[in-house]
Amino acid sequence: MSASPGLSRHIILCGLNELGFRILEELNRLGERVVVVAGRAGEDLVSKAQGLSGALIRGDYRDEAVLRAAGAKSAASLILTHDDDVGNLHAALAVQEINPRLRIVMRMFNPDLGRKVEALFRDCLVLDYSAIAAPAFVSAALHHDWEQRVEIAGRILVVREARADADDVLVPLARISGDDEDVELFPQAQGGGVLLCLADGGPSRRPEDVPQHGRQVSLRRDPRYMWARLLVVLRGLDRRLVRMMGLLLVLFAVSMLVFEFADNLNPIDAAYFTITIITTTGFGDINLLHAPTGLKLFAIGLMLVGATVLTIFYALITDAIVSARLERALGGVPENLHDHIVVCGLGNIGYRVVEQLAALGVPLVAAEKDEDGRFVPTVRNLHVPVLIDDARVPETLHALSIERARCLVMATSSDIVNLEAALNARSLNPDLRIVLRLFDPDFADRVERAFDIHISRSVAALAAPAFVAAALGRRVIAPLQAGPRLLLLAQAEV
Repeated sequence: MSASPGLSRHIILCGLNELGFRILEELNRLGERVVVVAGRAGEDLVSKAQGLSGALIRGDYRDEAVLRAAGAKSAASLILTHDDDVGNLHAALAVQEINPRLRIVMRMFNPDLGRKVEALFRDCLVLDYSAIAAPAFVSAALHHDWEQRVEIAGRILVVREARADADDVLVPLARISGDDEDVELFPQAQGGGVLLCLADGGPSRRPEDVPQHGRQVSLRRDPRYMWARLLVVLRGLDRRLVRMMGLLLVLFAVSMLVFEFADNLNPIDAAYFTITIITTTGFGDINLLHAPTGLKLFAIGLMLVGATVLTIFYALITDAIVSARLERALGGVPENLHDHIVVCGLGNIGYRVVEQLAALGVPLVAAEKDEDGRFVPTVRNLHVPVLIDDARVPETLHALSIERARCLVMATSSDIVNLEAALNARSLNPDLRIVLRLFDPDFADRVERAFDIHISRSVAALAAPAFVAAALGRRVIAPLQAGPRLLLLAQAEV
């Protein structure tokens, strides 16, 4: 099918995947004229798209002839949704030769490459759909569904329940009544129901650590991050090692006091002498040659007990180091995990969720079925344990310490896998908070109600409005969830 010869100022949509179909739905709702270029799209999506789009062309979106047939010469925007960075760049370069003034909105996972690509074109915006959607998953895992947090220009904006006249409220967003179905956007302060507001959460991190224009800036220099990482390390220490360390400290403190008062040593000399006895160093500069018999017997006992405790302490340290190296090499999960987050599925969205949670210092563990998964080595480099197994199997969930976890994030690309694993996890931990990735927003809402799943998210539905807004000349900062409605926080010049 060819585009209408008289069609102009339309939008060309390349890619009829999940994201592409959601973008097509949004553009159709806005009354925009769209030409879809689809290659190996699923027949179900093709039949649905034909009912929404004025034209659908089957062919390679990188082919200049196909782009010309789609009306690239007179189009207003081109949206590239394929999960292929090189292919999208190829198509963008091809269409630039046809129409240099065309606005290009491109999906690309690598943000550093994306910023370089934007500089190659007159009007181009590169978006990573997983980075757009990931904050909603992270917020759902860490906070209540209506407490999403967004960082802008050094300040935190929070979507939460509040009174409209509260001092920190910037604007009421929505009033939700009934079973989250009746939504009134930007309501007046009067009236009942739950009132969601956009509130000022105060300053965030130092200016150099605040994400700007979609850039992911490291938080590792932030003292709060370092303290959180320290807490994670302390929680993961072997309890035997902690007990032995405590015993050593008690033995040292008691012995120091005995030598200080019984042998008339000053505190520094008493501490020094205690350490030389426990470690059996024996320099001889301080000795008990003329000390009372009781003090000599105490010193003999201290040598025996101290040497034994110290030997066990060194052995436990060696065991902890070797175990940690083996766990990292084999992707093992520590047995003493608790109050952690489990992320299953290390695709684009799963990796982004893990990346942001790890940057916040949250204890977490990941699971991936494919041993050769693209992001498995990268996640392990973030010091996050990765278990290679099927998340639907109860034994796998048990190995992930799901009984002691605070939240499960199912982020695989299969709706049925996500739902099955969530239900199995719920049977092992009835109080577990569950965040599901589902494709169909309507199905997600029904699953949330029917199975008492806390939060269901459609990545395509979260990201599609950002691509649409970019095609129409807006830069979206973050999607904000208001019950079943999705609002966009966008940047615009006034």
